[in-house]
Amino acid sequence: GGFYGDATFQGIVPYYYEDVAPPGEHNELELDRCIYNQMADNPRKSTHKFPRATPLDPQVMGYSDKNKCRDGRKDCRDTDCQRTHPKDSITTHFTFCNKPWDCSAGLPGTVALDTCLGLLSEWYGVRRELEDWWLLPRNEAGEATNDVSFSQRSFYWNQRTIDRVQQKRQGSLQPDVYKGYCDGIGESGYRNMMG
Repeated sequence: GGFYGDATFQGIVPYYYEDVAPPGEHNELELDRCIYNQMADNPRKSTHKFPRATPLDPQVMGYSDKNKCRDGRKDCRDTDCQRTHPKDSITTHFTFCNKPWDCSAGLPGTVALDTCLGLLSEWYGVRRELEDWWLLPRNEAGEATNDVSFSQRSFYWNQRTIDRVQQKRQGSLQPDVYKGYCDGIGESGYRNMMG
């Protein structure tokens, strides 16, 4: 403990390479942060006190981008993650767009809006895939199958689970984005998985 992201995946990898791995005995490669650990963040500094997404209308939003890259380079267009399509990303970090269970509005008024909503929609899609798996009927006792995932379904499949999953998919907030899991913006609008 005691370092940024310590108990999470974002902390485990740096901890391994900085504190555990023998020096000089491992290879390192900086990955494209718009693909791995995508946050839809702005590579430029902002006139606001901390980084913000590029506003569509700086007058309305009350801040604007500075012509200075946050990483010190002169040109940072190659890391403008707020404009990177979600389908081009492999992993996501929801700090900037906010957590999916907060039913985030996705940074309205900024160029990051579409990217954030796309990333959030992907997350809700993964949740739906998990729940769809729960809804698959269990195999009958003694039924032989070579499909390991099929035999594991029986643990989750029961009428209570089916009813709860169907109930949790009735949210009214932009079903194309939130897939029925939100009734409104904010944590109180989120429909928990099984709670």
